[in-house]
Amino acid sequence: MKVLVTMKRGPLFDSFVGPVSRALLEENFDVTYNELDREFTDGEIGGVLAEGYDILLTGWGTPYLSPYADRFSLLAHTGGSVGDLVDGSAYSKGLRVVSANAIYARSTAEGALSYILSALRQIPALTSNMRETGFWGKVGEYETRSLVGKTVGVIGVGSVARDLIELLKPFDVKLKLYDDYEIDPDYLKQAGAVKASLDEVLSTCDVITVHASLTEKTYHMIGKRELSLIRDGALFVNTSRGAIIDEPALVEALSENRFYAHLDVFEREPLEPDSPLRKLENVYLTPHKAGPANDLYPYIGKEIVLDMIRFKKGEPLSYEIFREQAERMTRHSAAAR
Repeated sequence: MKVLVTMKRGPLFDSFVGPVSRALLEENFDVTYNELDREFTDGEIGGVLAEGYDILLTGWGTPYLSPYADRFSLLAHTGGSVGDLVDGSAYSKGLRVVSANAIYARSTAEGALSYILSALRQIPALTSNMRETGFWGKVGEYETRSLVGKTVGVIGVGSVARDLIELLKPFDVKLKLYDDYEIDPDYLKQAGAVKASLDEVLSTCDVITVHASLTEKTYHMIGKRELSLIRDGALFVNTSRGAIIDEPALVEALSENRFYAHLDVFEREPLEPDSPLRKLENVYLTPHKAGPANDLYPYIGKEIVLDMIRFKKGEPLSYEIFREQAERMTRHSAAAR
């Protein structure tokens, strides 16, 4: 089988397609690498695929592939979401798809939990003050809070949210889940959660964590009215996509100092140097690092290559993304308005 690796050479390529993955690729396939110093463009990829390949091994920055889905048999993506790469028409042409979404989800859930705990305990503020002033607070100063027994609202109940819900179990939290799609009652029972409206999640929860995919429907889903519902003292965490929230409205709401936030994602990334978010003391900021953790990259690359080998052998795939899941995944084009 012929494989085209679309990722450009460089540090990111070396992380995902390291020595182990590369050896597996070259032992099992006829491999062609992208020898450009950049990703293929939309205009180039169709011509490249005309040369005849069975599998594409892709990464971040790969162009839209649905128009050419009849020219190869398997899309193997080292990223998580395939929403920007294929749509239902690709599946109608018989294309099969695998991605590292399950691995990304677990790591992002771990990141979200770390942000929640860190913010509740005010670790960044305490660390900064210890370094700058040797601050040793009195009781009541920089009040810290526990996650145990809190009411946690989860917006978007996909793979990341479900992994996070498992990680939350030891904390005996009360869970309220919102999703635009129907949530299986059996899952609610298993998770010990209740289904709630978006307004209820925002207005009644101590911790609100956003995990919805970015689509045309969820773009700016949380705006000025929704943000006004957040209860005083609540923690708002976003590790999903920045454009799900109307960012100027979020700045305005946070400026009132009623609630606080940990934001890992933003409408424009990197976050602009003059962003007013940088000046707000009730906001913790991280540069889109919830997941996957960097040390997982070689593992991700190896796992995706192993699925390619399973495909070649006609075996079940471990990381297959089926049509219904793909159509719910983040599409960055949703924010291009």
